[in-house]
Amino acid sequence: MEVTMKAAGFRIRAIHAKEHGCKYRTFQIVGYLHGERVRRRFKSRDEALGEKNRLEVAAANADGALKPVSTRLNTAQVAEAEAVFARLGGRSLSTAVEWFLANYRPPAVEMGVEAAAEAFLANRSGNISAAVAVDYGKVLALLCRTFAGRAMHTIETAEIEAMMATRGQAKKSWNNLRTYLHAIFEFCAHDRRRWVTRNPVKAIHQHEIARGLPQILTAAQVAELFGFLESCAGPERCKHHPGYLVPYFALATFAGIRPSVDSGELRKLHELADKSRVIDEQIGVIRITPELAKTNSLRQITIQPNLAAWLRRYSIGEFPIMVENMPDHVARVRRRFHLSNDVLRHTFVSMHVAKWRSLGDTALQAGNSEGIIKKHYLNLVTDSEADLFWRISPVL
Repeated sequence: MEVTMKAAGFRIRAIHAKEHGCKYRTFQIVGYLHGERVRRRFKSRDEALGEKNRLEVAAANADGALKPVSTRLNTAQVAEAEAVFARLGGRSLSTAVEWFLANYRPPAVEMGVEAAAEAFLANRSGNISAAVAVDYGKVLALLCRTFAGRAMHTIETAEIEAMMATRGQAKKSWNNLRTYLHAIFEFCAHDRRRWVTRNPVKAIHQHEIARGLPQILTAAQVAELFGFLESCAGPERCKHHPGYLVPYFALATFAGIRPSVDSGELRKLHELADKSRVIDEQIGVIRITPELAKTNSLRQITIQPNLAAWLRRYSIGEFPIMVENMPDHVARVRRRFHLSNDVLRHTFVSMHVAKWRSLGDTALQAGNSEGIIKKHYLNLVTDSEADLFWRISPVL
């Protein structure tokens, strides 16, 4: 994967080369001198820039006659001045210098990548969920591996793009990685720190992703699913009671609680020692506290009569939300009924807004915005279909 840094005459490209089975990063100069193609590689960007300046001077000398001039500049300064004029391409050097002096702000502190990563995580600790902290840790580890030993303010946009491109990610993953990197460099650019003078991630493009209609289940499909769950005891070796998975699926389907078995809201709810402060059956509400919520904000979900019936018949005290090897148990059900990861939550939101026709109430209970509810969930099912859904109750 190559990333080209544009400049007049000669160009420097940050590339990944492979020789004798080893892959390494190098900086390549390409261009033409005296009509012949130039292509040279260097270990560091600074070495490449030095050679680029020398080649531009040589090209400038080849294009015009040398003129003897009395100057206070030394040889190196003259060579640099000639290279700068060649790069400006007829534009004013004085104007370029004035712009630089008016806009350039040196970093207040030269901060290494590793130290910046440690400071960022310390700053975010306690303010983000465990899952987000893990994601940030992975991105920071990638940043430290790629730019080991570098100061934050020396990292350029093209280099970050090259790093991102090596991941070979889909559009959504690219956008997520860009979001994390943008937050990291924005932290470094804050006035209290000024480890960078600008955020190099701002110039990196973000993919537009078309979002279609969400997949949802019909009331009949949900009834079939729960009919199976009531009689399902899992593999014989596990010795579970029939209905052992009902609480997990009921809370995901009729309360819209995010269902990830690894780090989602249901996993965190399962791990609470006192679940009564969250699932308040006496008042008829489920309180998803900031510690549980993906969005780090409180939301309250009304326990509808059919969900109350499921929780009475299959009480969490007797049937825990999660069991050992829960990913395997859930995966079996998903394969059997062709369920995607979020289909139960999508079904809850669609059925809720169809039944009660309130964008605001549905948004509050689902933890989404009214705009998202209106754009993606409104009018996906009929009133009668929603009524059937909210009547699905235990049979056994």
